[in-house]
Amino acid sequence: MAGSQNIGESSDNPVAINVTAMVDVIFCLCIFFMCSFHFKQLEGKIESWLPRGSAASLKSAEKVLLEDIRVVLQWDSENGATVRRVGNRPPASGDRELIQIVLSMAADYKNLNRPDFSVQIQASREVPWQDVVHIMDLLKKENIEKIEFTAES
Repeated sequence: MAGSQNIGESSDNPVAINVTAMVDVIFCLCIFFMCSFHFKQLEGKIESWLPRGSAASLKSAEKVLLEDIRVVLQWDSENGATVRRVGNRPPASGDRELIQIVLSMAADYKNLNRPDFSVQIQASREVPWQDVVHIMDLLKKENIEKIEFTAES
């Protein structure tokens, strides 16, 4: 009679489930998702140029320091207008003066055989977008194509 006693196995497990088939399906799904997974491409790639020569050849090279061409736009809350200046120079009074300063700095780059210069626009948060777009329009009229935006330092 020992074999006829019910220990409670049938009441604990009323439905028999084949676990082997379920593990196989889960394993196949894992392999499928791992194979179909694509890594997200980096959106902000940083281009960098490193010197090709040794340190000795860099010391013998002529050192010419050129100032970055940076148009700084700041909001003057007292006057309710945008103050525009190029680099550390005093504020430019008009569009023509601002462009003349930028063009003279661009000529320095071109004289040193560096035609791949860029003009950086640094605008504070308070500056209206129409002022930033106006500066971009002025630069495009003077055939300056490489325009970059920089953060406040």
